[in-house]
Amino acid sequence: MKKNHIKSIMIGLALATTFLTGCDDAEYTILRNQAFVSQTNANPNTALKIFIDQEPVKVNLNVRMSDPAAKDMKFELVEDAALLEEYNKTNFTAYKFLSSEQYSLVGSHVEVKQGQSISEAVELNILPLTQEMKDSGNKYAVALTLRSKDGESQVLQAGGNIVYLLDPAIVTSIPVFNATTNAYFELAEDLSMSEWTLEFCVHMNKLGQKVGELNNQALFDGSSKLGEEDGQIYTRFGDAMIEGNRLQIKTQGIVMDSKMQFEENKWYHVAWVCTGSKIHLYVNGKLDNSKDTSGKVTNLGKNKCKIGNTDYLKADVQMSEFRLWRRALSQREIANNQYATDPHADGLFAYFKFNEGQGDEFADFTGHGNKGWCTSPVRWVPDVQLNANK
Repeated sequence: MKKNHIKSIMIGLALATTFLTGCDDAEYTILRNQAFVSQTNANPNTALKIFIDQEPVKVNLNVRMSDPAAKDMKFELVEDAALLEEYNKTNFTAYKFLSSEQYSLVGSHVEVKQGQSISEAVELNILPLTQEMKDSGNKYAVALTLRSKDGESQVLQAGGNIVYLLDPAIVTSIPVFNATTNAYFELAEDLSMSEWTLEFCVHMNKLGQKVGELNNQALFDGSSKLGEEDGQIYTRFGDAMIEGNRLQIKTQGIVMDSKMQFEENKWYHVAWVCTGSKIHLYVNGKLDNSKDTSGKVTNLGKNKCKIGNTDYLKADVQMSEFRLWRRALSQREIANNQYATDPHADGLFAYFKFNEGQGDEFADFTGHGNKGWCTSPVRWVPDVQLNANK
């Protein structure tokens, strides 16, 4: 790996998450001659995010002693698959250990010299994810454990483990939908759902600011083959009685508006979750609003789903990562998988990445046979970073 191609980054000391929640094993005093990974700040089982774009990333790790070493002390940092498995189990995630071809540890055998309290740096070098890895929907991590190599020093339990969660830049081509270019779906079957989740990433270049301004800009519009009274999921920006920058859903005979007022020319991940008795809206992984529903089954006809409308839509709508689930996702699932998910995940019925980059047909990544297309030529925007607002 060429050094001039390696980008050094600083990892924020704020924890992405920790995964020891009990206090029974907590260490309330720092014992003498205890070693820990300096970047953990002696916090239990630290997990830190690494943002990775199109260049290699270098992360430095150091071994620190609670007191200056009485003599040279030897340690090693080792990969720990069991640690990552524990992290996934505790946090309801599904990170995969990054392939050894994608990263390297330089100087993993380290010493804290006599009279010193910190070692020289160990380098964790990580290559950019391949397109195949990004398209897989998998998420990747590297989990490391500190061990005493000579057996003469103890490792502090609270700071001996660290997990690095890779947060890749999501750069893709995006279709533009508008009043003359609506998208249409042919689902593999008619749907009858007591629970469901609808989610996608969306970017609007025009939104009304006042009540009734630029209202009824349709996003996803699905209904039963027998009509809206038999089943409906209708999402849009604006209505006659709300501002044009509020998101609204009509389903099961009720209407729910977003508390948030959205901004133009900004990417958002939005998700509606129907549990059967309630509807929830999540924006960028955080709960925005909830409302009781009638509890009716939601029916969608296989040929009754589309994106956009022709009379009210004034904006150019950019959309990506469109997913329809036949189950209610948890907030944790939504937050952890905003920009990619496993195409074969349990309950995922339709998954359109909208990343073809050309043409007017869209592929369903689930393999269930759902189809998507536009009847007029599609304009594509290349090299869009979905998570640029993070």
